[in-house]
Amino acid sequence: MGLTEGVLAQRRKVLSVLATAALCASYRPALTASAVDKDGASNSGLGGARWLPWSASRATPALRLPDLEGRLWDLADEQGRPLVLNFWATWCEPCRAEMASFEVLQKRFAASRLKVVAVNFREGREPVRRFVESQHLALACVRDSYGEAAQAWGVQTFPSTFVINPAGRPLLQAVGEVDWGSSAVQQKLQALLQAVL
Repeated sequence: MGLTEGVLAQRRKVLSVLATAALCASYRPALTASAVDKDGASNSGLGGARWLPWSASRATPALRLPDLEGRLWDLADEQGRPLVLNFWATWCEPCRAEMASFEVLQKRFAASRLKVVAVNFREGREPVRRFVESQHLALACVRDSYGEAAQAWGVQTFPSTFVINPAGRPLLQAVGEVDWGSSAVQQKLQALLQAVL
């Protein structure tokens, strides 16, 4: 006997909730501001995030997701401009806390055409839209409805943010909350972008 579409939809929703709960249970908060990178460089002044270089041997995962209007956004279409790609969720307090600083960052680097793209993890369009509207965010926002993009990019902690050069190649990943409007973070980003522009 076949299952009705309603029963299948309900099962998918339950599985999605269970997967999200499992992710929340394994959520790893960012290191403290006194953390040290693998190469021994201090993250002091750069927030509590871990800053990890993207391996030169690691391929860039494809990324093609719907925005809040249902239009497909494709990472490949953004070549020629630097990007900051942020994986986040509305249930993640550090994610919500850093959103306003992405607005500051995008305005600060407008001359270099930097674009921030917020990739929401496994939430419906309307809850995401309500959050974006309540925060008056003008950032590009796309939805990773099934978590496949987060998995392909190796996201294990929220928020996780990738800085991508104009050729479409990731340069680094910031794991954990960052104040993207702070002068220390903007200086780090400026140095990265000057090296590739």
